[in-house]
Amino acid sequence: NGYTCDVALGTCTKGDKDVTDHLVVQPSKRVSYDVKTVFCNDGETECPNGYTCCRDISGGYSCCHLDQAICCSDKVHCCPMGSTCNSNGTCQE
Repeated sequence: NGYTCDVALGTCTKGDKDVTDHLVVQPSKRVSYDVKTVFCNDGETECPNGYTCCRDISGGYSCCHLDQAICCSDKVHCCPMGSTCNSNGTCQE
């Protein structure tokens, strides 16, 4: 998928762009009506189209900045599709 992750450093890049911050699940925010959204499984939480709904540590849902992401079991991080989550919150292809 074009992502390169360094497990030792806990960083990920896509090409020459650092995307590490995008791999942390963010709380959902109220979005304006001109932005297409997807509803999470609770039927209430909305994420912008192209994001992935992931369970968060509060038991609700938050938004991962990646489309079709893998939600990590720590309920804090997410990884690009085709990769796996490591126990330290990093991604491995």
